Amino acid sequence: MPETNPESEIYRKQTVEGKALVKVLWTGGFDSTYRMVELSRHDVIVQPYYLSDKIRRSKNLELRAMSEISEDIENDPGTRCRILPLIINKASEFKPDRRIVEAWKRLRNSSNIGTQYVWLAQFAKSNPGMEICIERGSSCSGTSYCIRQNGKLREINDSGLIYRVLDQDNSNTDILALFGSMHFPIIHLSKMEMLENYRNMGFSKVMEKTWFCHTPVNGETCGVCNPCKQAIEKGLGFKVSAAGLKRNELELKYQRFLWFKIWKKFRYRICGY
Repeated sequence: MPETNPESEIYRKQTVEGKALVKVLWTGGFDSTYRMVELSRHDVIVQPYYLSDKIRRSKNLELRAMSEISEDIENDPGTRCRILPLIINKASEFKPDRRIVEAWKRLRNSSNIGTQYVWLAQFAKSNPGMEICIERGSSCSGTSYCIRQNGKLREINDSGLIYRVLDQDNSNTDILALFGSMHFPIIHLSKMEMLENYRNMGFSKVMEKTWFCHTPVNGETCGVCNPCKQAIEKGLGFKVSAAGLKRNELELKYQRFLWFKIWKKFRYRICGY
């Protein structure tokens, strides 16, 4: 059963003007936008954050998506939340401490967790209770799998807001070092479940505006960056451009050949994806 009275400050939402303050790391992508839509049905104050990475070529497209989506949510007649202006931080501002780096290295030995979680851990440590939108993955080596294998998730009901946290007493120290300061609002949901919920809440058009590609080509999804590949694998191929789908098809066809592996190393410099 969900817990209605979290006993630890790390489990509880802060309040502003008598309302819960929900801090969300928002990228404009499918998963974090789903949480923004979900929160719109609650009488809460939402503070979105964005981490700017100088090597991420999708920044302008992500910011544009968030601007348009914010307006759509605010203008929806069913919206009850108040969305505060987006706070943009530079990822480089959050230098991970040694404990976080060493914990990531050990977890990386058995799980496929990206390097972004090193500085995300430091960001969340500086902003306890930050919602990080990690979905329920199907992989036996992905991030959600790593969290479940190394920690115990507790479901929290904080004045009607449902999310999950790592149990501080029943999770190992490495997983707590990386994810112990975070709240997980969608870790129990798959992309297909979120897609259905988008439609049921009447936000299909908002879902279509989400942006997840890291290396866009001429303003369109590339089809071969990790987020594009995951979208295709998880049934969201309709959100990838026709050219992107073709690139993905060719990569799957030729990826076993040595010449393609060599070409792939230089492709980003030459083609930008």
